[in-house]
Amino acid sequence: MIEIQKPIVLFDGECKFCNFWIALIQRQKAQHKFRYFSLQSPQGKEFKKKYEVSESTDSIIVIANQKAFDKSSAAFKIARNLGGFWNLTLVFWIIPKPTRDWMYDIIANNRHRFFKNRESCEIHN
Repeated sequence: MIEIQKPIVLFDGECKFCNFWIALIQRQKAQHKFRYFSLQSPQGKEFKKKYEVSESTDSIIVIANQKAFDKSSAAFKIARNLGGFWNLTLVFWIIPKPTRDWMYDIIANNRHRFFKNRESCEIHN
């Protein structure tokens, strides 16, 4: 098992939209703030199992402080770690989690329709 010293981001490595966002995060001088694994990788599967994340979860997960965060909560964990401009997105934290997650699900459930899938993940840790 990989020791957790900084937040871990698990993402759909076959999704072009997800890969775009992970690459953007890496370019924001944050490449060393996180560790990245695709959900399809052996490490991603191991983390999902260890932190009891549902097998059906196929969007972003952040593991921090020995806890797994998904959907909008995961996105806010990333924004908080990025700092700067990204802190402006934290204003949406006032929206109740069910509503935030509903909005997140609309995008997540349609991402494969709008963006071609990849056969493999191009993000490397």
